[in-house]
Amino acid sequence: MPVMTRVQRLASLVWLPLAACSHQPPADFVPDPSLVSHIRSIEMHVPQYACPGLSFDADYVAILDDGARIPFAERYDRKHPPRLHVVFLERNSYTATALQGGGWTPEHDPLVTLRSGFRLNAYLRDKPAIADSVTVAPSYECLRHAFSFEGPTGPHGQTGGDGPDVTVRIGILRTPFYDRLIVAGIEVGEAPPFYVVGDGRTVPPRDWLIVASQGGRGGQGEKGTRGRAGPKGNSGCPGTNGADGEDGQPGARGGDGGRGGHITIIVPSENPFLSGLVDARVDGGGAGPGGTGGEAGQGGEAGDGGNDRNGQACTKGNKGRNGRAGVSGQEGRPGVPGPRPQVITVPGRSVFGPRAPQELLDLMR
Repeated sequence: MPVMTRVQRLASLVWLPLAACSHQPPADFVPDPSLVSHIRSIEMHVPQYACPGLSFDADYVAILDDGARIPFAERYDRKHPPRLHVVFLERNSYTATALQGGGWTPEHDPLVTLRSGFRLNAYLRDKPAIADSVTVAPSYECLRHAFSFEGPTGPHGQTGGDGPDVTVRIGILRTPFYDRLIVAGIEVGEAPPFYVVGDGRTVPPRDWLIVASQGGRGGQGEKGTRGRAGPKGNSGCPGTNGADGEDGQPGARGGDGGRGGHITIIVPSENPFLSGLVDARVDGGGAGPGGTGGEAGQGGEAGDGGNDRNGQACTKGNKGRNGRAGVSGQEGRPGVPGPRPQVITVPGRSVFGPRAPQELLDLMR
């Protein structure tokens, strides 16, 4: 489902009538007013933790003034309509998108919810004062921890580009949900940084984050030239043979792989061992394949046989032999590895650099 803006998330969820779907109620489906009058409160039941960008289900229950509990159904049966349905609820959030079946998709950017978690709101449409709000704590086990970046592939027969420069900034923060939160910012060239987050209590002591800057693959060699076709034989009595076709030319050599990139790891001087959490890889690029051989030239057509003086047919010449297809070109060489990753220590308050987003700056203060 497409990610919505924060303003859109504040808007009410629009339920499109799906007449063809038996699980969705009709547009005129409304709760029984006498039932609504007895609803004292509603409860929203959600998981204790949720991972950014990973959808989760939610259940909703109405509590009546006599203590009875009635769940809000997620599906609709025309023969047995439910007393309450999730379409009777209005749901919104700054940090999640409400889904049609009652569930939610949390904000995918982990930095947005470092301090707030996922705050979810639901209220009864026909009685807005009946509402419930819950906060789901963020968890980060679903986030990726391996990233590979590659230099550009070389043009035909040329060397691949070097792997891009990558900077990894890694530090430890405290949030309302975690006493020890590992945050890593990854910058590739001049692109804005993106961030990976992990619970410091469960992060392994080494190689938690894999970052590779690989050289680009060498360009494929140029294709060999096609052999020229043999000329047609001359007409005569007898006709002459067609000439043999030329052999196709061999393909050109492939380009060499590019050099591995350069990775810089920036860690707080108070905890330089955080650099061990990063497995930095700077392999050279793959060798470019050789060009394909040129196609064989076709043998020339046989010369036509005419008639002799007595009007007898003369022998026709033979068709020329086809040439041979060219062989594939030689493969290029693999690229060489880049330099060893460089580790730089800076004061903890400066570890995320001048482009750190406000969410990080607030926590660092």
